[in-house]
Amino acid sequence: MKAFLKTIGWVFLPALLLTRCSVNDTYTFEGTIARAGNLQVLLEQVFFNSNTPPVALGRVACDANGHFAIEQKQAFPPGIYRLTVGAKRMFFILDGTEKQVSFKGDLETIDRLQIEVEGSETLACYARLIQEMVRAGQLSPEMAKDFVQRACTPLMQAFFTLQLMGRNADAHLADFKAANEALSAAMPSTPYAEQFAQLTSSIEMQMQQAQAAGQIRIGQPAPEISLPGPDGKVRSLSSLRGKVVLIDFWASWCRPCRMANPHVVEIYKKYKAKGFDVFSVSLDRPGQKDAWVAAIKQDGLEWDNHVSDLQFWNSAPARLYGVSAIPATFLVDRNGNIAAINPRANLEEEVRKLL
Repeated sequence: MKAFLKTIGWVFLPALLLTRCSVNDTYTFEGTIARAGNLQVLLEQVFFNSNTPPVALGRVACDANGHFAIEQKQAFPPGIYRLTVGAKRMFFILDGTEKQVSFKGDLETIDRLQIEVEGSETLACYARLIQEMVRAGQLSPEMAKDFVQRACTPLMQAFFTLQLMGRNADAHLADFKAANEALSAAMPSTPYAEQFAQLTSSIEMQMQQAQAAGQIRIGQPAPEISLPGPDGKVRSLSSLRGKVVLIDFWASWCRPCRMANPHVVEIYKKYKAKGFDVFSVSLDRPGQKDAWVAAIKQDGLEWDNHVSDLQFWNSAPARLYGVSAIPATFLVDRNGNIAAINPRANLEEEVRKLL
């Protein structure tokens, strides 16, 4: 029900100038990062859809003082960006009007946008709001809505909607629609608008299908799932009877799923000793076993119960459970009955009730 699918770009970019120069017709993104001396820096434009490859804008090395500069002859397109410095990553948004952007920060905190910005009102706004979110800690639904409303551009509004409301998307369909309408008007025919529109449509369609089908109801026994894991060993949901189990439909290609994984890992580590477990069903494509296995490792999904028939949307368990968008989750009680459907924002509360 509350789940997410896939998300958004295709942009042609000119040849890059990777060294500083005095020409006035260049567009520059530069920074000075404490403790980043001589580290490699990669700047990329990224999209909502994890299937859309990022566009590399420049790769340079910081000097001994942690300074770097990336230049090109055309403006940086309005979009979402990812800056990788050594092992650290910083996501941010530009509006396309920037001529020369510079920032100062520290390697230990740039991923939390603890930076000082010049040359981009949009980046400065984004950094300010992220800093407020970090200070606030866990956000209530009301706080999340407030941050979305305070976003400085329609793209930022859509990005915050996805980040802050994605785990409980069906409860926030109106917010997704509002963000979609604003983004479509501001950036028509762009990958960002097209992909966010697809995402919003998929959420609405999933809700309609789930309401119409009514295949899985709270209180009914959870249908059996029995499939091989990455090692070829067959794992069955029924083998976990007596535990509280989260059935998690996901895939390596699904960015919202990957974004939700850290929260699932957190709950698993906190309650596994009390009888909580996770049964992960991957909707990866045929021939993508390596990507599935790599995602399990990268996201630290340390439980043993990973299964898949590698049939993408033709997955037999997905059809059985009426899953048409992911992530989709079902919480099963110790007796093997469905106790909650898509418990995301309140997952810990629901788990505690059953334990």
